[in-house]
Amino acid sequence: MKRIFLLISFVATAHCISAQRLAVNLSDQNNINPLYKKDLLIRTLDSFFTYGGDGQKSGKYWDKKDLNFFGYPFDLTTYGYNGKGESFLRPVFLGAIDFIPRRQYLVKIAFLPFADSLKGNMGRVVNLIANYDKATDGFTFERYTNYFTRDWYQLQVGNILFYKELKATFSIQQAKACNRYNDSIAAVFKVPPKKIIYYSCKDPVQMFNLMGYDFRYEMFLSRTGGRAEWGGVKPPLNHFIYSGNNKEYYPHEIAHFYIGELYTTNEPCRIAYEGIATYIGGTEQKPLRTVGRSLYQYLQKYRNVSVSQLLFEDVRTDDDVSRLYAAGGILAGLIYEKKGLEGWRQFLALPCSKMEEALPLLLGTRKTLKQAIIDEAKKISEGRR
Repeated sequence: MKRIFLLISFVATAHCISAQRLAVNLSDQNNINPLYKKDLLIRTLDSFFTYGGDGQKSGKYWDKKDLNFFGYPFDLTTYGYNGKGESFLRPVFLGAIDFIPRRQYLVKIAFLPFADSLKGNMGRVVNLIANYDKATDGFTFERYTNYFTRDWYQLQVGNILFYKELKATFSIQQAKACNRYNDSIAAVFKVPPKKIIYYSCKDPVQMFNLMGYDFRYEMFLSRTGGRAEWGGVKPPLNHFIYSGNNKEYYPHEIAHFYIGELYTTNEPCRIAYEGIATYIGGTEQKPLRTVGRSLYQYLQKYRNVSVSQLLFEDVRTDDDVSRLYAAGGILAGLIYEKKGLEGWRQFLALPCSKMEEALPLLLGTRKTLKQAIIDEAKKISEGRR
């Protein structure tokens, strides 16, 4: 513990550049090649992180093309703050190298707990690209993704642009099926098919590497997984699939882009938006029938699971299916059967605090909510759905 304390104290104080939020762990004399404009680079990074979530102020330090493509990096500027706006993780400049001399830099940042909060968890380690403009004598930053994928195989299939590290591992059959699914789900929601950029990664570790991270704890939560994200600064927004499944087919994440058509205000309760995505796209490459059967068998074995646990606690069934996603998928199916897309709008509009009370009314059932879920899971598992 004493050694960790000394390390973090060094990180926080081992530079003479005035910084408001950023800490620096290397001094110039430790670099084999002195970094061109290093002081300016660090001051610009510090300004970016100091202004944090104020996109208007910190946005001027971000590359405009990158903003228009990926959107503003709120994941970086707001990370490390608690709900009261207090910082508990400090961004630390670990180092940089100008791989294009005096023009473009690879920058590595860690988020570490302050010296007086050593019981806190390790944060993240992230890579950024910094671009130096001689004409303005200034730096702007961009995400690491385009640099990481600069040599990847690319193929446009319908409305989806696929990226994969190696052409030899790319499945054109899966890609075509993914595009057909995109078209079919657009028809259900009565909107044009989304144009999607699909990054197909081997696993969650490579997926987060592509997003710029050397470390974040989500890299090690599951053997598979993915993310659907919107990018850009004004409509029409870009649509990104980050897949850690080593497949060119990810209906669950594509479904999220269309579910977003049904709400415009607050973030819905997780049981609603993940449930609808599971109903129309399965989860973790498993169709709803497999998911429903898994949940039914689980609830027959663990009869004391409460309805509140089903709705809000994301644990795994015995055969590695998300209990929350499965329950949500079953509820989404029952609601759609009764009320169609309007029912899903109502489902998404329910706050988590009202979910348990309001769902029986939305379903139009006199059964307890748990019994309604069990009965429908049984029908699905028996092939009666």
